[in-house]
Amino acid sequence: MSPALKKPKDALVLRLISASIMIPAGILVVWLGSGVLLAAGAICSLFMWHEFWTVTTGKRPDVWMVLIGLLMVFSLLAAHAFNASASVSLLVMSVLIAVLVFVGHKPFKVWLIGGAILITGAVHGLLLLRGDSSAGLFLTFVVMAGVWITDIAAYFAGRGFGGPKLAPKNSPNKTWSGATGAMICTALVGALFAGLIGGPVLPWMFLAGLVSVVAQFGDLCESQWKRRFGVKDSGQLIPGHGGILDRLDSLSGVLIFWGAVLMLMPDFPERLLDLGTL
Repeated sequence: MSPALKKPKDALVLRLISASIMIPAGILVVWLGSGVLLAAGAICSLFMWHEFWTVTTGKRPDVWMVLIGLLMVFSLLAAHAFNASASVSLLVMSVLIAVLVFVGHKPFKVWLIGGAILITGAVHGLLLLRGDSSAGLFLTFVVMAGVWITDIAAYFAGRGFGGPKLAPKNSPNKTWSGATGAMICTALVGALFAGLIGGPVLPWMFLAGLVSVVAQFGDLCESQWKRRFGVKDSGQLIPGHGGILDRLDSLSGVLIFWGAVLMLMPDFPERLLDLGTL
């Protein structure tokens, strides 16, 4: 077999091996929750920030990158270890990061400030979503499953039906048929989860469909960022997948959305999804 034919197969094998390690590890960390999830989220945010800084600035890490990374971790610790408000913690962190970026005379200031806020916001969202309850654990697994199903369904629906491109400039392989198929499949899985707990079907289907839409939007945003700075992958940390940002772009978008929802409406899951009895 020629090398050209072997490369796609080798890449698929690498992706499957990496996924077989990452998915169980992610499930275990979410299951354990509490300090384990906080530590994992903080470490993950630092890797994501390193990738974002390197791609955006085109330079090696320096003292300013480290200081901003420490602020990001402190924001997480303040909110979820010392019981401060997540929204206040994120706001204070944002102001301090903006000061550091301007004092350090860094290029692409808006990109760097926005990247740090979004990465930290995604981890805040995960910690708020998971919480300490069984309802939070269940809902976190639903969100994770929704993102994975979106990824798989979009691939197969897009290949099966083809059609107009969703974002031809930023992500030429994505189609409207893939996006629609992913949303429908994920909504149906939402109905399945509703059946498991005897919850209201329509709100669960709407939630799952919304997860799919936001996940795909997060993926497109990361594609736009990479295209803006002329890179194919955010890093090379994960064999077959690229960087952590490449693997967690969709999930990060959903977690940012959930973080915002839960900051504004903390009782949303119990009130609208009938999760209070879990």
